[in-house]
Amino acid sequence: MIEVGAHTVLVFVKMQFQGKWSRFSLVQQIGYDVNTGGLLMVVTEDENAAKTTHWFKLAAGHEVWVLEDVVHIPAICIKSAPGDQLRCGG
Repeated sequence: MIEVGAHTVLVFVKMQFQGKWSRFSLVQQIGYDVNTGGLLMVVTEDENAAKTTHWFKLAAGHEVWVLEDVVHIPAICIKSAPGDQLRCGG
């Protein structure tokens, strides 16, 4: 799918995919396709090791691409907060 519109590219520390996602891989990158709409949480780290969590809401059919520690997201974050906000469980 060719994504049109606003995009975000981040160097990440870790990510969490919530909702129904499918994963597929190519030669040097991994793609994630959101099946029914989902939430993506991405933790970044600045030069002083301070972490920030970013939330992205994605519609069905959107693809997120990961190449090493860089994530390409076809959306702008809906919010961010200081620290690592990723939690286990639902």
